[in-house]
This record gives sequence, C-alpha cells and structure tokens, in this order.
Amino acid sequence: MSNPIISRKYYAVKVELVSPLSISNGQNYYTDSDIMRNSKGEVFIPGTSLAGAFRNYLGDDKKQESIYGFSENEKGGMSSLYISDLYFDTLPDHDAVRVSVRDGVALTEEKQAGNKFDMEIIESGACGVIYFNYIVRQNRYSNEQYEEAVDSLIQAIQDGTVRIGANKNRGFGRLKVNAVCVREFTAADVEEYIAFKRSCSKIELYEEMPYETWVKGRRKPEEKYIRISVPLKLKGGISIRRYSTIPGQADFEHITCNGKPVIPGSSWNGAIRSSIREILKSLGHVKPEKIVEKWFGKAEIGKKDMSAVQSMIVFGESVIEGAEALPMTRNKVGRFDASALALYSEIAYFGGHTVLEIMVRKDSDRDYLALLGILMFVIEDMQKGYLAVGGQTAIGRGIFEKDPEKEVEYSEAVSREECLAELCSL
Repeated sequence: MSNPIISRKYYAVKVELVSPLSISNGQNYYTDSDIMRNSKGEVFIPGTSLAGAFRNYLGDDKKQESIYGFSENEKGGMSSLYISDLYFDTLPDHDAVRVSVRDGVALTEEKQAGNKFDMEIIESGACGVIYFNYIVRQNRYSNEQYEEAVDSLIQAIQDGTVRIGANKNRGFGRLKVNAVCVREFTAADVEEYIAFKRSCSKIELYEEMPYETWVKGRRKPEEKYIRISVPLKLKGGISIRRYSTIPGQADFEHITCNGKPVIPGSSWNGAIRSSIREILKSLGHVKPEKIVEKWFGKAEIGKKDMSAVQSMIVFGESVIEGAEALPMTRNKVGRFDASALALYSEIAYFGGHTVLEIMVRKDSDRDYLALLGILMFVIEDMQKGYLAVGGQTAIGRGIFEKDPEKEVEYSEAVSREECLAELCSL
C-alpha cells in the first residue's frame, strides 16, 4: 500500500557534557573498560546508544513502534527517526576533548576493599552535535505527534532524565543542551532539500535557537523523578584518591574532572547506601539488604536469582567550588617500633562548597516515598557531620556541614509525615 512522504524535519542539537561519560568498546587495552573510538582515534557516542536511551525514555509501545519501527514475524515497519553518531570536539570555538582514567574500588558490606578497577572517561566540558531527523508519512503519525515526542526527548536530555553510557545512575553521562537547530522540508521544497543534502546538511543551513528560546511555549513532559538539591560546605579536607606512578608527581591525589575537584556519584552512593542500611537495622529490619537492593539496584545474578534490579536513585557527580589544593608529604610509621617505613606524597582539597544532586524515580507502589523518608534522615546526618565521604575519614576527611546560606530544595512538594509513615510501614 502506498504511504508517501509528507515532510522531513531535521534537528542539530548542540550539547555539552556536564559530567564524565563512559561508552565502552568492549576492549581492555588501556584500562579495564576503554571508551569507544573510530579508526582515526576520535571518541564518539554511537547512534545505537542514543537511540536506545531515547527509546527507553519514550516507554510507550505504540509510540515506539511508530517512531522507531518494529519487526514481528513477517510484519514490520521502518523507523521514522534517524539518529547519527555523536562526535565530540566538532565545534571550532571549544577546546579539545579530554580523556582520562577514573579509578574505582568495589567495597564489601564491611567497607573492605573488594575489586579494584579502572575505566577511560571523556571528561566534562566536551561539546558536540546530535544530528537526527524524522520522516512524516501519510498513513502514520502526524507531524505534531512526532514533534511532541522529539520535544520531550530534547527536554529530557536537558534535565538529566535521559543519560548516556555506563554508570549513568552514579553521576556519568549527563548532557546539557546549549542550542537547538531545526530545518523542515515539504514536497514544495524539493530544490531546497536537494541543495541541503548536497551541502552534507551543514549546520549553518539550520535555523538555530538557544535552548532557553526554543523551549518557551512547549509542553513540559511528565516528570519521572523527584529531584533533591543538598547544598553542603566542606569542613576540612577530602581525599577520594586517584593514583599515579609518574615520577615527580604526587603518589595519589583527590579526583578531578576538567581541572576541578569532584565527588563521584559512586562515592555518594557508597556512603549513603551504607548509612541507610544501618538506619534500617536500627528500625528493626532483620534483612535490610533486601530493601536496599530494591532501592539501590542489584547487578549480581546468582544461580537461583536470575534477575537484576535497576536503581531507583540517581546520584550526580558534585563539583567542589572554592576548594584549595594542599600538597603534603607524609611518613608511613611502623606500628610496633615506630620506624619510618615509607615516604609518600598526596594532594588533598580543603574548604569549599558543593551541591549533592539526588534524583528518586517515582513508582506506582509508592516505595519511593519510603526512600525519600529515609533520605531525609541521611541528609540531616550529613549536614551535622555524622556521615563522611571518601577516604581517610578516621582523620577528619570528607566531613560536611549545612550551608547556612542555602536550603535543601525539592522539585515538588514532599510531605515529611507521609514519607515517614511509608518508611515505618515497610
């Protein structure tokens, strides 16, 4: 049956990384998890990764089939949405993309070191353009329905609902939209369309709008998360280590990203998860790990349990502003004879302030309210200095206090009494 094309709409979305990104190529040549590169050594995000994240966000099966196509037995339909690979450092007014190595340690429940691993990351600040377009046909969705879906996707990228790559629930893969460029063609624009394609769809031929201008008047998609912003002040120093074997450099230093000290989402996750487990124990739960796994997710698949659980909670990577780097050299002293065993140097950061960003996914059975209730206790503990983050906490590192100039903010009204009631009913 004939299904002619009515129009084509092209988008070029200028984006910038606001957190590290890890897209693995399946190799472990440089690290345990190397990032994706093409034959020229250029880093990029495959269009398949973007399409997967977009499709997962849309969620509705009918909308997915119409936009992305489907294949079922002998039936099928072509995708109406075409997505390009995202290459970074494609804008001439930005610095070259930075690639670094991020170390990590898997801790046991007793906070003992388990597996040590490292991965390549693209640091925040890298810029690029996502090119995609959709085709409107006579017997499928209307242009308005496609445009509504694309509008919601772009807004979801901006607010962090759509994140890309590995560890996206622990601070990685967050993008922000700087500008949206659009170009549309109908059957009456054949000559313009041919010229556009011959120019390789150059971005100069699009109509460009800053994101703030583009988003005005557009319908905001349904919010899937409750967002919490916790402003904090660092009372002393913090040391989440990155090791070095290069002569002349410090043996280890606090983790930085794009030249700024950061607290990874995985560090927030480990400290807060451990604190929540202890609170549940104090509330009388015999097996708190079952509740914790439901909230924080579970990746291990055993012989009897073949199901993995996605985390309901997302931690952002926090940048520490106003902190000062302090190099220091220390001796390792023997426990029994007090003799000098080794000499090592480190760089820690002291002072400054940061914001802990938490996103809690809403669910239909209201479990998220209980999670919000216990997070209120954890946030209060952190603001009073009872919950430390990172290493060397026994000597005063990683302790925060409440920022006297700012309050904790929630994206929507949250009843403390209702959340605590759900927590007590677990």
